[in-house]
Amino acid sequence: MARQARLFIPDCPTLILLQGVAGQVVFPNKSAFSSFRDRLPLSAQEEGVDVHAYCLTAGQALLLINCREAAQVGRFVQNLNRHYSPVIKLIKSTDMVSLWTPRFKSTEIQPGQHSLKACLFTEQLALRIGQSQDLTTYPWSSFAAHTGAVNEPWLTDLPVYWQLGNTPFERQARYRQFSEQGLSSKEVQGIEFCLQKGWLWSDPGFADSVQALANRSVGPKPRGRPRLQRD
Repeated sequence: MARQARLFIPDCPTLILLQGVAGQVVFPNKSAFSSFRDRLPLSAQEEGVDVHAYCLTAGQALLLINCREAAQVGRFVQNLNRHYSPVIKLIKSTDMVSLWTPRFKSTEIQPGQHSLKACLFTEQLALRIGQSQDLTTYPWSSFAAHTGAVNEPWLTDLPVYWQLGNTPFERQARYRQFSEQGLSSKEVQGIEFCLQKGWLWSDPGFADSVQALANRSVGPKPRGRPRLQRD
């Protein structure tokens, strides 16, 4: 059976999850974290990709990006891997041929509030899995940049983030307030499900409106036979 194409919809942010093979640690120390994080803006520039948010944990990298064409998603990940794999081999001795699972997970996100929630979902990865208790001081997430604790000018803010305020201080303060409200368990589960399955995370109306723009079905088809149309 042919493998399903990776979903791509123009003008929609893309959420990417990279995981170590067999659950292995891919960032064993500060040097490894720094090398990968420092590579993000370089690979993004080389492949013409915008990075909106990121979070790195010992065994995963969660990234929210924007691409102009479908092929850029894979090229960006390949670029990251091509430059990071030699680094990790110097830091950590391993017999594994591959560092990451062969096919990374990804999904498309509806612009607007859905994308702002996906941004927070990305940045809270370390919090959800217990690798951080305070994202403001966690150095491997873009949360600190979006709340004004650090400056990472290479990040591209989402349009909806810019709408939070007229000045950087207003946007940072309102994003902190937004993060304090948090995501509902339903929202977290919805994003996780779409990420694992490769379906668009959006409201139903938006999904219907962009289906014609997508390179494949944006969501699962209803089970069972289609209903008979009666006169």
